[in-house]
Amino acid sequence: MHEIMNLKRERKRQLVNHRFYDWVRSDSVPLEERLLFAPIMAIFVMNFRDANKWFIRFPKPRNQFEEIINGNTFEDETHSRLFLEDWRKLHLDEKLEWRASDMLWWLFLAEDTEPFRRFVMEFARMTVVDDGDPFIRFAHSEAGEACGNAFFDTVSKIATELERKSGIKYRYFGTYHLSREPGHVLQSPGIFENQRLDSRQRPKAMALATKMFDIFVEMHDCFLHYAESYVGHRAIPRRQRSAPVWNATPEVAGVATGHEVERAGPMVPYHADIRRVFLDRKERTAEHPFYAWLREASSVSPKQKLQRFIPMWIGDIMGYRDLNKYAIRYPAVRSGQEAVINEWCDDLETHNSLFLNDWDELKMDQVLGWTASDTLKFCFLDPQMDVHRRNMCTFVKLAMGHEKPALRFWLLEALEASGHAFFENTKRLALEVEREAGVRLDYLGDRHDVAHPVRKGRTGARALITSEPITPADRDTAIGMVETIFDAVDEQLSLSLEVGQSNKFDVR
Repeated sequence: MHEIMNLKRERKRQLVNHRFYDWVRSDSVPLEERLLFAPIMAIFVMNFRDANKWFIRFPKPRNQFEEIINGNTFEDETHSRLFLEDWRKLHLDEKLEWRASDMLWWLFLAEDTEPFRRFVMEFARMTVVDDGDPFIRFAHSEAGEACGNAFFDTVSKIATELERKSGIKYRYFGTYHLSREPGHVLQSPGIFENQRLDSRQRPKAMALATKMFDIFVEMHDCFLHYAESYVGHRAIPRRQRSAPVWNATPEVAGVATGHEVERAGPMVPYHADIRRVFLDRKERTAEHPFYAWLREASSVSPKQKLQRFIPMWIGDIMGYRDLNKYAIRYPAVRSGQEAVINEWCDDLETHNSLFLNDWDELKMDQVLGWTASDTLKFCFLDPQMDVHRRNMCTFVKLAMGHEKPALRFWLLEALEASGHAFFENTKRLALEVEREAGVRLDYLGDRHDVAHPVRKGRTGARALITSEPITPADRDTAIGMVETIFDAVDEQLSLSLEVGQSNKFDVR
């Protein structure tokens, strides 16, 4: 472990010399503007709570080492609230003038924030790669703590100057947070440093700690780019609201293509076992009371029904792109089966842009009246949204933890099929709204193929996977994945029913 600590000291020394800190300290930048790079941090900071709750933390700590790591996560998961507090004290809502759709674009689609979506997934992957070994997890956690200390040691000085000038205390950027970022995992000194890593642990610990520092260097590059490109020019990132380009018209679109597993030809035995469970769970989920409410509640208009529940699905729908792009998709294709998975992921990555178009058409910004900070608070801190975020974290871990194409195939099949009844029911409402309001709702209307290249039927390509034998262990793993996904969707549908009936968002 001494090698890890030496690496930490050297890489932290390099990080504190990053040019971003020159910008932060530069007298050429007005003091009042030096913390206005905060929007570029939003994805990382707000997701940091989930990283601590559902990735870094051990569900049932078995020893002192796991307990220490867990203790650190309880402190770190509080920081997103401090960030939101400072966001408002910096008057970023007023400066940005973003509505909810602008914040969703920034979080999930903007080119400037693409690296941060990847960073979030890379952080998650570390806790899968470390195999739950507390010594390896400590190595990359300790690297992350060193990076945090380097950042806040510099930035807190700027916050302190601002506090003296304005009388406003900045708890995230200031000394309050710095005092909780000592540069090491809390309560760890004297416990981990003298532990000896074996020949398996050492290279993995070194690689993950190095990866953590590499990510933070790239993150600082992004901080600097935003600071120079936007803050330095007093410019604001703006979502381009150009008309979407579709591959089909409403009259010929709308035929879902994701049901092919039900129509697929004979499968080898263990795949057939999975399909039986899959079809049973799909049928049961289709009977969820939420769908009956969508069909039968006569006191609420079709448009209002959609408006009442759709904010609950922001994370799932907008975040589905990153799940496919960074967790399920193979970085380098090594077989025909992996190519099938990647082509499928390529298509699924396009769907969240359709959702954002539907959001505009339903005038959700006007219905909700949310500012940027309201949107951040709802997406990442609303207690009911915890269910959706936890389940998305589970899907990420399933994808990253199972690299075989056959397992990722059934993961994708379950994820897609769990939405079939959802879209069959939202489509009815969407078509009514389209006729009444003269709008186009391609996402809720189940016209997802309009956003990606027209392809021939996928059944033949997928048979490349389901015609290959798998082991009984893989069959059982796939069945467990199917059950997990449908359990999660059932839980989320119950929340949607509750939210829809209670009119949580005060839709009028």
